[in-house]
Amino acid sequence: MNDNIEIIQRIKEVVFPVNYHVKPDRKPETTSDTGTLFESQEYDLISSAVLVPLVLRGSVWKLIMTKRSNKLKKHAGQISLPGGKYDSRDKNLLNTALRETSEEIGVNTNNVNIFGSLQSHETITGFRIFPFLGIISPHDELIKNSDEVEEIFEVPLTFVLEKKKFSRHFLNIKNPNRKYLAIPYGSHYIWGATARILYNLSEKFFYR
Repeated sequence: MNDNIEIIQRIKEVVFPVNYHVKPDRKPETTSDTGTLFESQEYDLISSAVLVPLVLRGSVWKLIMTKRSNKLKKHAGQISLPGGKYDSRDKNLLNTALRETSEEIGVNTNNVNIFGSLQSHETITGFRIFPFLGIISPHDELIKNSDEVEEIFEVPLTFVLEKKKFSRHFLNIKNPNRKYLAIPYGSHYIWGATARILYNLSEKFFYR
């Protein structure tokens, strides 16, 4: 697999088109913590959105990720994609993803080229996450919001597109038989909903 523009063209072919009007009251097709696709029956989940931000560094496509601050009450210290909860002032969930990305890593959202979306994901902590994909200008300076982000780092896109990099594990919370996906990258342990979002992308890339 070559790190070039053909990768992005392929991704654009397989992901969902962007619904610019989607709001939290929409009942989506979603995936559970095990990665199983189903139509959600829950209406009281907290709607949130993340950006899957891609940037071309030289000839290599990179995925921008964050390590959440230990100051946060939820998911402190975990690896995530920039994003957060829907706010009533947001026009839609895409706006949520862009607003949170700007707040967390300082990206000028006017320079983000949104080109697709993925299935939503539900978490055991009560969130429904809507992922959007976008290309960020390599000239944009990434500035972390230290109240929310401990570290900004980049992962080669080809790394997360390889299904064999992912593994399933048991999580003894609420349900001792609950499984979760993980994809370690160096010292960073990417797991849970973030890993499921990336796994969904890798599945679409190779199997649609």
